[in-house]
Amino acid sequence: GEFPLASLSAPAEIGRDDQGVVIITAADRHDAARALGFAHGQDRFFQMDLARRRAAGELARLVGDAALGLDRATVGHRFRPLAVAAIAALPADQKAELTAYTEGVNAGLGSLPKSPWEYAVLRAEPAPWLIEDCGLVFYAMVLELQNSTGSYEHNLTSLRDVMGEVSVD
Repeated sequence: GEFPLASLSAPAEIGRDDQGVVIITAADRHDAARALGFAHGQDRFFQMDLARRRAAGELARLVGDAALGLDRATVGHRFRPLAVAAIAALPADQKAELTAYTEGVNAGLGSLPKSPWEYAVLRAEPAPWLIEDCGLVFYAMVLELQNSTGSYEHNLTSLRDVMGEVSVD
């Protein structure tokens, strides 16, 4: 279908290959960022929302008290203010691309006939995507890749015990 985005400098196209992978054709980087945001807003908004809330220590607001432990462990890092500061410090062209992406995300979400189904299950409404949420997703990936339980080292030791020493030559 077609969806008008007033902020595009020229028509952009979002296609999909036979595997469903998004293919974007656009006049410039800003239009491409806007189109990518649109596709993400339609296809992945709930997952993006979980990531930003996880990093900001705001997950319990969406899913309830079960996430309070995660929020308490995260909120002290103050990732939201860090993301705001990082975005503010970007060169103007990079900030403009993130602004275009953010506009696209909200337009993509707004183009849906109804909110993603996960919000109905949670009896919640999605909050608009903010530019700093792009930074929060980065922090969420850092949190996911960290291992605070020590099991990473334990798993490596177990792997070495089973498989033997590995030479990296």
